[in-house]
Amino acid sequence: MAKIRTVLGDIAPEDAGVTLTHEHIRYAYPGCEHDHRNVWDFDTVADEVGKILELGVKDYGIKTVVDLTPAEIGRHPELMAEASRRSGAHIVATTGFFPESSAMGIPFHWRRQKVEYIEEMLVRDLTEGMVYDNRITPHKAGVLKVSTGGLGKLQPTPIGDDGRHIGMYERKVIKAVAGAQRKVGCAINTHTQPMDYSFTNPGIELLDLLEEAGADPGKVVIGHAFVHPTLSQLKELCQRGVNLQIDHIGIPWQNESAEQLDELIATAVVELTNLGYIDRLLFSYDRFFSHARGPVSEEEPEQLNELVYWGYLHDEFAPRLEKKGFGKAELQKVLVDNPRRLLAF
Repeated sequence: MAKIRTVLGDIAPEDAGVTLTHEHIRYAYPGCEHDHRNVWDFDTVADEVGKILELGVKDYGIKTVVDLTPAEIGRHPELMAEASRRSGAHIVATTGFFPESSAMGIPFHWRRQKVEYIEEMLVRDLTEGMVYDNRITPHKAGVLKVSTGGLGKLQPTPIGDDGRHIGMYERKVIKAVAGAQRKVGCAINTHTQPMDYSFTNPGIELLDLLEEAGADPGKVVIGHAFVHPTLSQLKELCQRGVNLQIDHIGIPWQNESAEQLDELIATAVVELTNLGYIDRLLFSYDRFFSHARGPVSEEEPEQLNELVYWGYLHDEFAPRLEKKGFGKAELQKVLVDNPRRLLAF
């Protein structure tokens, strides 16, 4: 029987409801756990996150959230579980890594390991429970993550020795993730660097390696491809059978404003729908519910990912789409039917 795996246990796909496929319950830069000014109270944060999620459930019907935070960027299984209990929202956790060239991803311990060793860890996260604080928790991951790309304008993604903009350690993780998917059958969600779409199609580069390692493209999501949407590149990905994540709705990452990005995204969504690719589309914010990176200051201001309000997609973005002919039936397809199919294994 098909199931979606959440941190509190498996649910039937039809119980998932409206689902956002790329969010972050807790996002934390590596090393902040040793910062005296970053000590936090579990109960307080669980309550804050739970109240936001509960608002989403009650006011907007957002019943399921995929937390795409890898372990090295602050994944906290117990916080996800408690926030889920307090809110009534289902939370799907991830196992995998952030990009190596971002300076945040694939810690040294994992760079040293063989593909088979990494694959075993990923499978155990999905089937036994995720590790946290030197313990195997009872909370299992329900989706895999693989990431490529640098820091955009600050650091263009370098070309690897195989001619792709993908590092040697990322290639190792890609093989491990594909192997874990073959064994467990879950989806793979991804991070690509939006600026890279100006000189290559990083989604295709990543997909080529995933498919070479035996991954199922129908269970792969290409993330961040709509931040600088190019219709020809998006069509190329759809033609390969993958899913496209429309994220940063209301969050103007690498754009002048949310208004500008929303219009670019909405236009691309409608064009792809008219071409028959609505089955390949997913919506999300990439919102940070709790961001651990030191106190808020001029040097460390709140990020745009923290400020978007939980109802923006329904109150602001959906009406924009509706004006372009993308109505309630189409919204149901992208927010409910597509993620339900994708997350089930």
